[in-house]
Amino acid sequence: MEFTPPVRVLFIDDEPALLHAIRDYLMVIHSLEVDIEENPEVALQSGQLFSYDCIVVDYDMPDMDGITLLKAIRMVDPDIPVIVFTGKSREEVVIEAINNGADFYLQKGGNAEELFAELAHDIGRAARQFRAERALAESEQVYRAVVEDQTEFICQMTPEGGIRFINSAFASFLSLDASGLIGTDFFSLFGEDSGQVKSAPDNCDPDNPVVSVDTRMVLHGGRVRDVSWTLRLLFDSSFEPREILAVGRDSTIQKEVTRQLSIQRDLALELSMVSSVSLVLELSLSAVIVLTGMSTGAVYLRDRTTGAFRMFHENGPHRRSLSQFMEVWQDSNMDALAVLAGAPRYYSATDLTRFDCPFFSISLVPIQRFDEVTGWFVLGSDDLEEVPPGRRESLETVASQIGNVIGRIEAEDALLDALIESEERYMQLSESSPDAIAILSLGNTPVYLNPAALSLFEVRSFEEFMTRQTGDYFDIKSYQSVTSMLSQCSKMRSPHSCEAVMYSSKGTEVFGELIAVPITQAGDPATLLIIRDKTEQRLSEQALAESERHFRELADLLPEPVFEADAAGFVTFCNRGAIALLASCDEEHPMGIPFMRFFSAGDQENLMHVLDELLTDPSVRSGGFTVRAHDGGDRSVLLSLSPIIRDGIYSGIRGVIVDITEMKRYQETLQRTIDEKDVLFRELHHRVKNNMQVISSLLQLQEEYIDDSRVLSALHDCEQRIASMALVHETLYRSDSISDISFNDYLETLAQEVISGIATVRDIRTKIDVGDIRFNLDTVVTLGLIINELMVNSMKYAFTGKEGGTINIHMGHEEGVFVLLYMDDGVGLPPDFSIDTCNSLGMRLVRVLSRQLLGSVTIDEGATGKGVKFTVTFPDRLGGYS
Repeated sequence: MEFTPPVRVLFIDDEPALLHAIRDYLMVIHSLEVDIEENPEVALQSGQLFSYDCIVVDYDMPDMDGITLLKAIRMVDPDIPVIVFTGKSREEVVIEAINNGADFYLQKGGNAEELFAELAHDIGRAARQFRAERALAESEQVYRAVVEDQTEFICQMTPEGGIRFINSAFASFLSLDASGLIGTDFFSLFGEDSGQVKSAPDNCDPDNPVVSVDTRMVLHGGRVRDVSWTLRLLFDSSFEPREILAVGRDSTIQKEVTRQLSIQRDLALELSMVSSVSLVLELSLSAVIVLTGMSTGAVYLRDRTTGAFRMFHENGPHRRSLSQFMEVWQDSNMDALAVLAGAPRYYSATDLTRFDCPFFSISLVPIQRFDEVTGWFVLGSDDLEEVPPGRRESLETVASQIGNVIGRIEAEDALLDALIESEERYMQLSESSPDAIAILSLGNTPVYLNPAALSLFEVRSFEEFMTRQTGDYFDIKSYQSVTSMLSQCSKMRSPHSCEAVMYSSKGTEVFGELIAVPITQAGDPATLLIIRDKTEQRLSEQALAESERHFRELADLLPEPVFEADAAGFVTFCNRGAIALLASCDEEHPMGIPFMRFFSAGDQENLMHVLDELLTDPSVRSGGFTVRAHDGGDRSVLLSLSPIIRDGIYSGIRGVIVDITEMKRYQETLQRTIDEKDVLFRELHHRVKNNMQVISSLLQLQEEYIDDSRVLSALHDCEQRIASMALVHETLYRSDSISDISFNDYLETLAQEVISGIATVRDIRTKIDVGDIRFNLDTVVTLGLIINELMVNSMKYAFTGKEGGTINIHMGHEEGVFVLLYMDDGVGLPPDFSIDTCNSLGMRLVRVLSRQLLGSVTIDEGATGKGVKFTVTFPDRLGGYS
């Protein structure tokens, strides 16, 4: 057997082996949840007895027998099933167990499997019954709580109407005690409607057991309430009525609300079709009297001239009394200020004691249009002491609608007056309008032409215009378009427009824009046709289109790609060159594509900086970039960008692209060639320097075989000259540039070489100040030989008898001429020395070399005996200065 959830069993026995055997059998075979306990007192004190569906107890236990335990269990829970399980078969034990509340009694012994199966069967029977009784009790408890908490009326009765149960809501509604109504006749509660309610169930049968009935009930104090009832008949097995269940609710408020809404809806429909203020007031006053149950009413409206409120319509038996009340109220009552501010005022019988009037209650509700009070509803009753709150809301709702309705009617009247006045003014404007204006009747026949229209068609009068068919004034295709436009305008009653080619009576071609507007002419539908002469504009547009065509053709002839982009960066124009360069397989045309997409990722960031600069400085920006060409490869380009400024506002950019890919390739090739030649020239100068050193070495070897001092001196001078020339080539191939040489670096090295090459014990120092001057190879060689000769002479002769000296070399540039100053502080030249007549090889070389520079050499006369100063001047036209 299976239970959901599983049955929980507590087995109390002092034999552990039996406990475990029965627990395993019941849990494995019958899926029961079994707890075991050897001590009865522990089981009682655990507080868990309420959680079990059945308890099995052994009769023979040492501390407490089964009957005692059974009695203790019944004191805790009188309903839980208990099975006594023992080995004794005495009849008095069985009787005692049954008398003390045991549900079943089982005797130990015999076949264990049969015994366990019987035990499981008894546990199942006891648990099912226990659970069913407990569920029924809980269900009845919940049902009664739900029924008692219902706001609806619930009554249970016999088929004849004898009340068996009535909930507290119905008893409270009747103002009677619920217990006192048990057994009374349900149908007698309805007074005159009792027969209707009693006969309602006669139409029910088992297939249709439910019937509804609406009744009126007179309660204590004479109150009358509407109640809606639903009666359900319950049938027995032989299909005979055995019980009636009635559910009712108070529908008084709902029916009143439905009635009021119906009156308001009908009034709104009537007012929507009314165009008279007088009729609006009559209908609305009748409606509010019915809504509120008042007997007499009047409507007061504000007089636009005086601003005072006066009565426009009244209804009811006490109109005069109501009028007298309003006269007194307007003159003396301070409540008028509140009503004028838009607040309704309701007077009860107590409030009206100060007024001499026959009313028990009076209501004043303002009629408002927007925030302005334009009138009042005044209602009086001789039987209602006070208007109920629900009816007040309906009254105020109607009053709020009336102001809008009156405003609509007044607006329609004003619109009609304005329309008549507008037609008169329109005719005046039409006569002076520069646009051609025609009025067409329902059949699109012209009935009016203004002077501009007569001038456009070159006719003197409307009659002359009508001598030709209307279609004769239009091109054939244009006339079809105009006819279709006029048809759509008349059908849809909305403005339409088109363009057309027209001809005047003299054959002049006119291009015009036609606008058709539906109007009313003398109460009949008509069409207002406005014709605007666009001939000049069309010619201008054609000229502009022709100019744009020439511009595009010119742009397409340019070999350079040209494009324009809007402020967001999307291409708006490009010539054929741009298409050929930038169009890809995925995008056949660059138009509408962000121009940034055609540049490499690294260039896009640079372009963003350029665009930012264009916003602040609108000058042209140029730079080298890389674009993705249509063939998928990268092309090096020179991009020039300029901003497009329209009306002082940045509108985009204009760009020109020059493909410099081949130029860059040529430059790279040329640079490689230059680098190769540079290497060759350096190697050449290096070899020349080495060859000169070889010659110098040969001269040094030759000196070892010569004893003549003059010859040795001459050879040594030659070595020094060769060394100065070799130094030029060495400096050249070691410098960054082989096209020119730093003269200062060269002189520093040359001076060290000359001083170290001539053995002397004197302390000779040099001071060189030639600035940052660079000369070509020929100039440096020439100047180097001159300086070499002068320094050799100084080292040999200028410092005789002196321990040391100083040589100063200075180079300057003045007005296109170089000036080289060579000075020493030695003993000076002989008194009769002249450089022009001196035949020494050194001086002769100085003169010859100076002439090679197209210059001259002079000696300062004041330097005789006080050192020497040579001045070499030569022009820079040889291109030696940089």
